[in-house]
Amino acid sequence: MTRIVLGLVVVLLLSACSSDSGASDTGATGEGSGSTGGLDARSAKSEADTEARSLLPDLVGELGGRLNGMQAGFVERGGFGIWDYTASGSLARPSGTLSQSLATAESVLEEHGYTVETNDAQKRVTGAKDDLSVIVEASLLTAEEKGAGLNLRMGIAGIEDGDDFAGSAPPEDYVAYLG
Repeated sequence: MTRIVLGLVVVLLLSACSSDSGASDTGATGEGSGSTGGLDARSAKSEADTEARSLLPDLVGELGGRLNGMQAGFVERGGFGIWDYTASGSLARPSGTLSQSLATAESVLEEHGYTVETNDAQKRVTGAKDDLSVIVEASLLTAEEKGAGLNLRMGIAGIEDGDDFAGSAPPEDYVAYLG
Protein backbone atom coordinates (compact mmCIF):
# COMPACT_ATOMS: atom_id res chain seq x y z
CA MET A 1 0.00 0.00 0.00
CA THR A 2 2.84 2.38 0.86
CA ARG A 3 4.48 1.73 -2.52
CA ILE A 4 1.25 2.59 -4.34
CA VAL A 5 0.88 5.86 -2.43
CA LEU A 6 4.54 6.76 -3.03
CA GLY A 7 4.16 5.89 -6.71
CA LEU A 8 1.13 8.18 -7.00
CA VAL A 9 2.98 10.99 -5.25
CA VAL A 10 5.91 10.66 -7.67
CA VAL A 11 3.58 10.65 -10.68
CA LEU A 12 1.76 13.73 -9.40
CA LEU A 13 5.01 15.58 -8.75
CA LEU A 14 6.36 14.74 -12.19
CA SER A 15 3.18 15.85 -13.92
CA ALA A 16 3.12 19.10 -11.92
CA CYS A 17 6.72 19.86 -12.88
CA SER A 18 6.40 19.08 -16.57
CA SER A 19 6.26 21.93 -19.08
CA ASP A 20 2.90 20.66 -20.29
CA SER A 21 1.13 20.86 -16.93
CA GLY A 22 -1.83 22.82 -18.26
CA ALA A 23 -0.77 26.19 -16.90
CA SER A 24 -2.20 29.15 -18.70
CA ASP A 25 0.20 30.71 -21.18
CA THR A 26 -0.77 34.36 -21.28
CA GLY A 27 1.80 36.53 -22.85
CA ALA A 28 3.18 40.00 -22.78
CA THR A 29 0.00 41.65 -23.79
CA GLY A 30 -2.26 39.68 -21.51
CA GLU A 31 -3.65 37.65 -24.39
CA GLY A 32 -3.22 33.91 -24.66
CA SER A 33 -0.20 33.05 -26.74
CA GLY A 34 2.17 30.19 -27.13
CA SER A 35 5.88 29.93 -27.51
CA THR A 36 7.67 31.99 -30.12
CA GLY A 37 8.75 28.84 -31.90
CA GLY A 38 12.42 29.09 -31.03
CA LEU A 39 12.86 32.86 -31.31
CA ASP A 40 15.67 33.88 -28.95
CA ALA A 41 15.55 37.00 -26.78
CA ARG A 42 17.97 39.03 -28.91
CA SER A 43 15.98 38.28 -32.09
CA ALA A 44 12.66 38.98 -30.35
CA LYS A 45 13.92 42.37 -29.15
CA SER A 46 15.22 43.23 -32.61
CA GLU A 47 11.94 42.20 -34.27
CA ALA A 48 9.77 44.14 -31.81
CA ASP A 49 11.97 47.26 -31.86
CA THR A 50 12.07 47.29 -35.68
CA GLU A 51 8.29 46.96 -35.86
CA ALA A 52 7.81 49.72 -33.26
CA ARG A 53 10.04 52.07 -35.31
CA SER A 54 7.76 51.50 -38.29
CA LEU A 55 4.35 51.26 -36.60
CA LEU A 56 4.36 53.84 -33.82
CA PRO A 57 5.01 56.97 -35.93
CA ASP A 58 2.13 55.99 -38.25
CA LEU A 59 -0.20 54.97 -35.41
CA VAL A 60 0.41 58.03 -33.25
CA GLY A 61 0.45 60.30 -36.32
CA GLU A 62 -2.99 59.08 -37.40
CA LEU A 63 -4.47 59.08 -33.89
CA GLY A 64 -3.06 62.43 -32.85
CA GLY A 65 -2.30 63.14 -29.22
CA ARG A 66 0.82 62.52 -27.18
CA LEU A 67 2.41 59.16 -26.40
CA ASN A 68 3.53 59.01 -22.77
CA GLY A 69 6.13 56.72 -21.26
CA MET A 70 6.42 53.71 -23.54
CA GLN A 71 9.50 51.67 -22.66
CA ALA A 72 10.07 48.12 -23.82
CA GLY A 73 11.79 45.56 -21.65
CA PHE A 74 11.97 41.90 -20.75
CA VAL A 75 9.85 40.40 -17.98
CA GLU A 76 10.42 36.86 -16.76
CA ARG A 77 7.37 34.78 -15.97
CA GLY A 78 7.73 33.61 -12.38
CA GLY A 79 11.40 32.66 -12.58
CA PHE A 80 10.90 29.78 -15.00
CA GLY A 81 13.11 31.02 -17.84
CA ILE A 82 10.25 32.11 -20.08
CA TRP A 83 10.41 35.77 -21.01
CA ASP A 84 8.06 38.33 -22.53
CA TYR A 85 9.35 41.45 -24.28
CA THR A 86 6.72 44.13 -23.73
CA ALA A 87 6.11 47.84 -24.00
CA SER A 88 3.13 49.78 -22.73
CA GLY A 89 2.22 53.43 -22.72
CA SER A 90 -0.69 55.79 -22.92
CA LEU A 91 -1.84 58.13 -25.63
CA ALA A 92 -3.23 61.35 -24.18
CA ARG A 93 -5.76 63.43 -26.08
CA PRO A 94 -6.15 61.62 -29.40
CA SER A 95 -7.89 63.81 -31.98
CA GLY A 96 -11.07 61.73 -32.46
CA THR A 97 -13.74 60.21 -30.28
CA LEU A 98 -12.97 56.84 -28.76
CA SER A 99 -14.87 54.99 -31.50
CA GLN A 100 -13.07 56.98 -34.21
CA SER A 101 -9.70 56.38 -32.54
CA LEU A 102 -10.23 52.62 -32.33
CA ALA A 103 -11.35 52.51 -35.99
CA THR A 104 -8.22 54.47 -36.94
CA ALA A 105 -6.02 52.09 -34.93
CA GLU A 106 -7.65 49.13 -36.69
CA SER A 107 -6.96 50.69 -40.09
CA VAL A 108 -3.30 51.49 -39.31
CA LEU A 109 -2.67 47.99 -37.95
CA GLU A 110 -4.19 46.43 -41.08
CA GLU A 111 -2.01 48.69 -43.28
CA HIS A 112 1.03 47.33 -41.43
CA GLY A 113 0.03 43.73 -42.13
CA TYR A 114 -1.59 42.81 -38.83
CA THR A 115 -4.52 40.45 -38.47
CA VAL A 116 -6.94 42.58 -36.45
CA GLU A 117 -9.71 41.69 -34.01
CA THR A 118 -12.00 44.18 -32.31
CA ASN A 119 -13.82 43.80 -29.02
CA ASP A 120 -16.49 46.49 -28.83
CA ALA A 121 -17.52 45.59 -25.27
CA GLN A 122 -13.94 46.04 -24.02
CA LYS A 123 -13.27 48.94 -26.41
CA ARG A 124 -10.16 47.18 -27.65
CA VAL A 125 -8.39 46.53 -30.97
CA THR A 126 -5.86 43.69 -31.06
CA GLY A 127 -3.40 43.11 -33.87
CA ALA A 128 -1.23 40.04 -34.44
CA LYS A 129 1.63 39.66 -36.91
CA ASP A 130 4.12 36.80 -36.72
CA ASP A 131 5.15 36.62 -33.04
CA LEU A 132 4.17 40.21 -32.28
CA SER A 133 0.93 41.49 -30.80
CA VAL A 134 -0.37 45.03 -30.39
CA ILE A 135 -3.32 46.17 -28.29
CA VAL A 136 -4.96 49.60 -28.46
CA GLU A 137 -7.72 50.07 -25.90
CA ALA A 138 -9.71 52.69 -24.04
CA SER A 139 -8.11 54.04 -20.88
CA LEU A 140 -11.62 54.18 -19.41
CA LEU A 141 -14.38 51.90 -20.65
CA THR A 142 -16.99 54.60 -20.02
CA ALA A 143 -15.22 57.30 -22.04
CA GLU A 144 -16.47 58.16 -25.53
CA GLU A 145 -15.87 61.88 -25.84
CA LYS A 146 -13.31 63.40 -28.14
CA GLY A 147 -9.81 63.15 -26.71
CA ALA A 148 -10.51 60.11 -24.50
CA GLY A 149 -7.16 58.50 -23.68
CA LEU A 150 -5.92 55.19 -25.05
CA ASN A 151 -3.60 52.53 -23.68
CA LEU A 152 -1.08 50.97 -26.09
CA ARG A 153 0.71 47.67 -25.52
CA MET A 154 2.91 45.68 -27.81
CA GLY A 155 5.29 42.81 -27.44
CA ILE A 156 6.37 39.26 -28.03
CA ALA A 157 5.38 36.57 -25.53
CA GLY A 158 6.83 33.22 -24.59
CA ILE A 159 10.53 33.64 -25.37
CA GLU A 160 12.18 30.48 -24.08
CA ASP A 161 15.79 31.12 -25.12
CA GLY A 162 17.43 34.14 -23.61
CA ASP A 163 18.10 34.16 -19.88
CA ASP A 164 21.49 35.88 -20.20
CA PHE A 165 20.50 38.50 -22.77
CA ALA A 166 16.96 39.09 -21.49
CA GLY A 167 18.14 39.44 -17.90
CA SER A 168 20.62 42.20 -18.72
CA ALA A 169 19.18 44.04 -21.74
CA PRO A 170 18.49 47.73 -21.04
CA PRO A 171 14.97 49.07 -21.68
CA GLU A 172 14.19 50.54 -25.10
CA ASP A 173 12.47 53.96 -25.22
CA TYR A 174 9.73 53.69 -27.84
CA VAL A 175 8.72 57.34 -27.42
CA ALA A 176 12.08 58.25 -29.00
CA TYR A 177 10.93 56.50 -32.20
CA LEU A 178 8.44 59.29 -32.80
CA GLY A 179 11.24 61.66 -33.74
